[in-house]
Amino acid sequence: MISVKNLSVSFSGKVIIDDISFQVNQGETLAIMGKNGSGKSVLLKTIAGLIRDYPGEIKINGRNIKELFNRNKKTDNKKLQHCEMAYVFQKGGLFDSINVFDNTAFGLRRMGIPEEEVNERVSSAIERVGLKGADSKLPSELSGGMQKRVGLARAVCMQPDVILYDDPTAGLDPILSDSIADLLLEIKSSLSTASIVVTNDLKVAKKTADRIALLYSGKFVCYMETEEFFREIDQYSKQFIRGEIEGPIDVL
Repeated sequence: MISVKNLSVSFSGKVIIDDISFQVNQGETLAIMGKNGSGKSVLLKTIAGLIRDYPGEIKINGRNIKELFNRNKKTDNKKLQHCEMAYVFQKGGLFDSINVFDNTAFGLRRMGIPEEEVNERVSSAIERVGLKGADSKLPSELSGGMQKRVGLARAVCMQPDVILYDDPTAGLDPILSDSIADLLLEIKSSLSTASIVVTNDLKVAKKTADRIALLYSGKFVCYMETEEFFREIDQYSKQFIRGEIEGPIDVL
């Protein structure tokens, strides 16, 4: 479970996230949407622990994220039995010099998982995302969509409670985007993850999310069930869905 309370994030005095609170339970997916520069990725990176200077509280499975990272730091080089959270980078976040198998296995090996189990989990995850037979390929030999699938495989094989997705379909054509959306649904169903998906792909959000949050001026101006969001019952969701210039969201 992800719990965020009264979170604010500022850079050089500029407020990016302004006193946001929300919760995502196991087996649920929240899609965070908003115009470019609205702070979606900043919010996701803060939840992931990549940004650590902020007022407010972030908890994963009831544990403060700062305490969780301190615990993991203390247990570095020791075997970790469980992965609370995985992060899927927008462009895959792959290491150029190592192959698909080793990219996928990276997190498991950092956790100290025995190599026999690593081989089993990685092979299963690679097949699961439709890349069977690509184990020995380098990232440079893969298409953008395939690279994103490797990033998904790396997250899946760690069997986390929480997965954070940073724009998983950015730059993909509609067919590939839909296949990635199907993968997100399958992962959520099989692992019962609490998931946050940062995206501006309306079709992906509609297909994968239980709720949608629309971020604007540092706040959630919409936070509602997906079906309700797409009914366009308020000015913010209506403008965003229709892509209109006129409305409460400043396009500049």
